[in-house]
Amino acid sequence: MSFLLKECKMETIENWKNDSIRIIRSRGNVIATFNPYDNLIKTDIPLFPTSEIVQKIYRSRQERAFQEEDKSSLGYYSDLQSINSEDAITWSFFGPIIYSEFAKKKEFTIELFSLLEIDMDIEFSNYWLWRRIPHPDTLVSGGPEIDFAIQTQNTIVFGESKWNSGVGTKQGKLGDKDQIDLRIDFFEKYGKIIWPDIKQFVILGISNDKNITSGKISSNITLIDMTWDDLSKIKNHPCSNEYSKYLKWKKEWSTRKNDI
Repeated sequence: MSFLLKECKMETIENWKNDSIRIIRSRGNVIATFNPYDNLIKTDIPLFPTSEIVQKIYRSRQERAFQEEDKSSLGYYSDLQSINSEDAITWSFFGPIIYSEFAKKKEFTIELFSLLEIDMDIEFSNYWLWRRIPHPDTLVSGGPEIDFAIQTQNTIVFGESKWNSGVGTKQGKLGDKDQIDLRIDFFEKYGKIIWPDIKQFVILGISNDKNITSGKISSNITLIDMTWDDLSKIKNHPCSNEYSKYLKWKKEWSTRKNDI
């Protein structure tokens, strides 16, 4: 590690907490944090990194865009380092909810569902990140990865997160579907079979331009688009103030290309 610090150009910025952190740049001048944990909110989570984060710290195919000697504190480059990472902001908003106390989680879910204008009869709520469902076309394992999901006693929400990218296309067995089509298919074919007591199935897209589920139609599934800014309105988030600052910081550095 001392060799890396000696040989690599040291470039730092202030994060959303006004702490100095080291960054690296790709050959295309995309900014990434040298330490992947510097790209994440982890306030009040006592045991970090959690299993969700470890799952995402894999070697990226984008590694070739960075200088060989200047990739990360891990010794290799992970997509979780990129300021553009949608996984980083998905964790930073929903991760603290997963590890919050029961009462706080319930208060947050009630406020979120109120914002979404969906059923608020909430007794229990469960959150999970980046779990794969059986493929709706074939039922084999390793189907679509659900960015985040919310489960209450009568509602299931499948969430799709985007930052600067669009909805993936050419998916499904025949390559004629997109990411949202696959989630609609799964709910329509197997939702009631898997969750017979669930009354409401929701697909929630979160992006910067509110354009994930728009144009999609389903008779028995609620399709909702919202922005990362909309989530700032939820005051019962355990890191509400920090998330607002993090979002502002992420927006600034996602688009910033000039030298510091």
